[in-house]
Amino acid sequence: MRNQRVAIAGLSLAVVGVVLGAVVLVGAGEDESGAPRVTAVPLTRTRAASPASPSRAGWQVVDDADTGLRYEVPSEWALAPDSETLESSSGTVLGHLTDFGTYLCQGAEYGRAFSGSGRVDGDPAEVATEVAAAIAADQYSDGSQTAKVTLSRPTPVVRDGARGTVIRAEAEVMADAVADRCASTRGVVTVVALATSVGTAVVVLGADTDDRGPAVPLADPDALRGITDSVRPRG
Repeated sequence: MRNQRVAIAGLSLAVVGVVLGAVVLVGAGEDESGAPRVTAVPLTRTRAASPASPSRAGWQVVDDADTGLRYEVPSEWALAPDSETLESSSGTVLGHLTDFGTYLCQGAEYGRAFSGSGRVDGDPAEVATEVAAAIAADQYSDGSQTAKVTLSRPTPVVRDGARGTVIRAEAEVMADAVADRCASTRGVVTVVALATSVGTAVVVLGADTDDRGPAVPLADPDALRGITDSVRPRG
């Protein structure tokens, strides 16, 4: 998964990765198979979790007052700084970001999964479809090709009285034709869009689905389902 986010101050994670890559030299170069080497980045929490009690023991609560949403992530997911945001090609801006499986490869930083929340004008079903398609394409398209994105059928949901939609977008590029061999070639983006007191709000969950070796394992499928199922209005 490609980290395409910026901080309010204008510093991208790719730049941070260059700095870290200069220190963790084992992340550079290639292995005997010719594949780029990757180095897992230790978990670093840079934002405090919400004091609200999670429904799953040991998980962290993400509370976003701007969107009127709350959800939970496992303890091994890192909460990114408040200054970092991710903007999709559709114009949706996500904040309150979390990350799983961050790694360095050839001087840049990547991740195996992430979540974020934001506000989008429009009907929840239409919003979920647009955001899922855009972010899936953003995260998995390569400089040499555009990702093939397949959308699921929208699923209507009601969460604590708030009506909305859940939709999944599967994205894939041809592994033997990618220009960036450090990035994953397959993944799923799930969007939960709910009509809240502040308007339509979304939680976006993206996760790689291709195997890149034991150094950077995939996010646990049960944990991904738990994150999606935990999205609720703040009340």
